Amino acid sequence: MTMRRTATAMILGGLVGCASTPPPATSALAADSSSAPGPASATTSVPPVASAPPAAPVVPTGGSVMIGDINAPKGFKPKPVIDALAGDLVHCYDEARAVTPDLRGKVTLRILINEAGAVLSVDAEPGGHANDPGLVSCVNDLMKASAHFPKPGGTATVLAPLVFRP
Repeated sequence: MTMRRTATAMILGGLVGCASTPPPATSALAADSSSAPGPASATTSVPPVASAPPAAPVVPTGGSVMIGDINAPKGFKPKPVIDALAGDLVHCYDEARAVTPDLRGKVTLRILINEAGAVLSVDAEPGGHANDPGLVSCVNDLMKASAHFPKPGGTATVLAPLVFRP
């Protein structure tokens, strides 16, 4: 029985010793793997698993815009320019719906145009169900970059009612 206890103590002592032995340093593995090909070179550390990037919000599609009767100074005809931007206006609307899914309805834009026909600013008149800051900001950027109106004979303020539907 004493011999059996001694053997058990030796085995347990060896297991405890193995568990407390620190693993070899990574630099030692790297040094060994560069100088000796074979199984030792296959021992590498496992890279951390990269997490997937956060999903971008889904931009809805299929929206539509109706452009109402535009209030402009006498003799100034801005409607063809605004009509030509209808597809881009819908794109702004769809982007705004990614943030505010229930966005729909009317917004009246106040467009300030300089004497050369360039857009100075686009703001929304108070009220209207589609008076959304994101939508108005997108339309402002769009019109400043893309819209070129005929020369109005000085600065002009245009009121353009738009109705957006999903």
